[in-house]
Amino acid sequence: MREQVFEYAPVGFDRWDPRTDLEPGERVRLTQPVGCPQNGTMGHVFVADETGRCRGLVLRKSLRPV
Repeated sequence: MREQVFEYAPVGFDRWDPRTDLEPGERVRLTQPVGCPQNGTMGHVFVADETGRCRGLVLRKSLRPV
């Protein structure tokens, strides 16, 4: 099964106080780093770029399916 690709479109705190170097429109995939809270906890998910590098934690609502 292929991983779903999302487009980063910052909303809320991701727009007001971004904690990643992601640019709007970048394509990302969900990732689950070892030892971190499960994706979806408090509406946040970990994302990785297309190379697989973890880019950080963002709001789930900031991701649009491609």
